Amino acid sequence: MLIWALLLGTVLCDVGGQVCFKLGVGHETAPAPAGGLRGFFGGLLVSPWIAAGILVYVVEITMWFAALSMTRLSIAYPFMALSYCGVVIASRWILGERVSPRRWLATGAVVFGVALACWPGI
Repeated sequence: MLIWALLLGTVLCDVGGQVCFKLGVGHETAPAPAGGLRGFFGGLLVSPWIAAGILVYVVEITMWFAALSMTRLSIAYPFMALSYCGVVIASRWILGERVSPRRWLATGAVVFGVALACWPGI
């Protein structure tokens, strides 16, 4: 049970980090940063969203190492495909992005594939 919790926590951290990074570089409707590349990179350095994303990734990598110490890579890594699914869901519900029916279908296919690859493998 601990392995599943660590793997799920890793997926949730991956999704959370990606959402933070997206918010840190600007949402779709945000204007482009002024000052070209220099302004872009300067904005990254001072963005609280980027800092939060990096912090979430530090937690993620710690959980990932713990999970890897308890299970096979051939189980843990396919489970990480659920990050794709989580990002699609977060893109829709947190960022308000439009998600096409085809992408929802693909997300369901990924969930099915993870179930085939990982269940009951631990």
